Amino acid sequence: MAANYHNQQNQFILHKQVHNSSHDSTAQMVSNSLNLVNDYVYDPTTNIHYCTNRNSSQNNIQASSPPTNIQNIQTLDSPARSIRRLHSDDHDDDFTMVTYKKKKNNNNNNLMYHKNQLYQQSSSSVNNNNGQSSFQAHNHRIITNSNLMHQKVTHDSSQHHPDITIAATRYAQTRFPFSPFIIRFSTGNVKDKQAAEEITLFFKKEHQIDISFSNYRSSTFKCSSNEYDILLFVKDANSFTSLLDEDKCPPQIGSQYYTFPSSPTIPPQLSLIIKNVNFHTDINEFSSDLKTKFPEIIKVIRLKNKFQQDIKIVKIEFVSTSARDQILAAGKINVNYRSYDVEEYIAPARVLICSKCCGIGHFKRQCTQSNETCKTCGLSFPDLKQHVCSNLPNCIHCGGEHLSNVVSCPVVKQYRAALTKKLLLVTNYNSTSTVNCYKYDSVQFPQLNSSLNPSTAGSHNIILSKLNELATNMEKLNDNIFKITLCNEKFEKFMKDKIDSDKIIQQEITVLKHNDKALEVNQVQHELKLKRYENILVKLLMPMLDEMSKVVLLLNHDQHGRPLDPGLKTNFEIIRTKLKLALEGKDLS
Repeated sequence: MAANYHNQQNQFILHKQVHNSSHDSTAQMVSNSLNLVNDYVYDPTTNIHYCTNRNSSQNNIQASSPPTNIQNIQTLDSPARSIRRLHSDDHDDDFTMVTYKKKKNNNNNNLMYHKNQLYQQSSSSVNNNNGQSSFQAHNHRIITNSNLMHQKVTHDSSQHHPDITIAATRYAQTRFPFSPFIIRFSTGNVKDKQAAEEITLFFKKEHQIDISFSNYRSSTFKCSSNEYDILLFVKDANSFTSLLDEDKCPPQIGSQYYTFPSSPTIPPQLSLIIKNVNFHTDINEFSSDLKTKFPEIIKVIRLKNKFQQDIKIVKIEFVSTSARDQILAAGKINVNYRSYDVEEYIAPARVLICSKCCGIGHFKRQCTQSNETCKTCGLSFPDLKQHVCSNLPNCIHCGGEHLSNVVSCPVVKQYRAALTKKLLLVTNYNSTSTVNCYKYDSVQFPQLNSSLNPSTAGSHNIILSKLNELATNMEKLNDNIFKITLCNEKFEKFMKDKIDSDKIIQQEITVLKHNDKALEVNQVQHELKLKRYENILVKLLMPMLDEMSKVVLLLNHDQHGRPLDPGLKTNFEIIRTKLKLALEGKDLS
């Protein structure tokens, strides 16, 4: 018997066998329909969906299924979603899909959707080969859904799960968390280490801020002749926010002037997201209100999905860690008399792209390709230095007109989404304790009898002895820590006393220096006075003494001309000689 097949698309044919009884219940109709739905088959060679008949011995059904070939197979497209079909593998680009629960319809008369239309067709009766009994032909119930008339079965070969390698995971977890600060020099030869040390000392001395660098290096990429850049990678968010203010930076480094060719991007550690911001909200007005209320906010961005469509999430970027932490701790932010939920911003992971073959998920030293691939044209050559590129961008991943190592490539975006999901899954798994999930079952783990476990008491004694030993060691450790604490306190006291004594000595040294300067001034004044007195003695007193000695010698004679004191003249000469020697600074003896 040839089976009936209908040529209409998007129709699902339910075959119902008619029994001797003239009336069939609704439950039997549903049962037969579900049985046939479960016999749905997909042929991958012909890319066709069809259903096969069940065993002819069940329920005395006389039907035969034709062989599965292209000529006798009709397309099957059911309006109901089959439980055997796979869910969509489309990535949501790190956004959560929102699903709504549908109410179940318990009415037995409504078997399918309300929009489905029911048609019944009857055919002539058919007798079996033995002629023992006769049956009516099958009544065909055709269920058509107008919503599925234009649907087609498509297979997207690009939708697959990327292979996330260990190297890609480590690369995403161990890269520098902050964008580098780039300072450009046009003269001199300043080393990267020297620049980092001078910036650290300058901020410590002038602003009392500790700047920590995780790495630094020099580069001449994107520089003109006689120019070179120094890339500084900071370690924490406080260092990042301090260096963002260019007015706080030193004017010179290594006696050389420098410039900032570009500003680094704000990292996720200084960003937050505001949820459920209405599409009708003016983002410019929203941004101005936020910046007025929080001056630490420098940028407000409405995020987009993978289709470049606006979503109800707004990203805000800060230049202050304290303001960001305060808003995050509150969990809400008030703008224009409205309260919005605030959450931490989690950026997508960085994708590892090989610099040799432009492949995803491995380093250059792990690359198995012998030739090098041009990132522009996508062609492979043994030596790229001898390759003349056509400068026509051709991605090796998706075939698009862009470079093969750009992060905007759809394949790279898909890999990044899968990598981000894996990192979040690993983080959530590690942060969740599995101890609370355990439930003791006495049937699965019965308690052992004392006769079956004779060494329980001994094992308990061993454990107790180990615990006692551990407690003793902990007491010794506490004693040692206490002694170390006392020594540390003594050392701190000694250092404090030493600092105080150094201050006192420094003050005394300052006083001595002041006294020394005063003594020098007094000495100069004394020398001036001595010179003045010497001039008076030499130019005034000595001539006066000479004249007086002459007068005295004249008066030293009597009436007869005889000297009254014969040794007076000699004494005057001796005194004059001594005065002369004293003025010359010679010895009087």
